[in-house]
Amino acid sequence: MKVELSDQDLRLLVQSLTHCLATCKNQGKAEPCEDCAAAAALKERLAALRPASKDA
Repeated sequence: MKVELSDQDLRLLVQSLTHCLATCKNQGKAEPCEDCAAAAALKERLAALRPASKDA
């Protein structure tokens, strides 16, 4: 499946994932949220697709 996303779409998704990871209730616990690793990996993949900007 292919999805075309604008730069603004990518920025919003990266921003949302950043917020999700920062506010996870299991943050810092011995057993982190099972989705955190997947979210972090997706955030990195999406961030790599974005052109560099000042508000990154």
